[in-house]
Amino acid sequence: DRAAFAALFRHFAPRVKAFLMKSGAQASLAEECAQEVMATLWQKAHLFDPARASVATWVFTIARNKKIDRMRKNA
Repeated sequence: DRAAFAALFRHFAPRVKAFLMKSGAQASLAEECAQEVMATLWQKAHLFDPARASVATWVFTIARNKKIDRMRKNA
């Protein structure tokens, strides 16, 4: 559902970017990772299980993992 994703994007994209920057990512890396996180959410929405975690926990776990992947790739 595109409308639901748009609402999710508006809510989480700025928060994910801020989270990544607070955890030490440069602004450009945080922006790129936030975009990747949102794309991942769109592609893998069917994998979300509310019995396992809240939406926020799922989103920020994906964000943390994307940042780690990017930092390993750039090292």
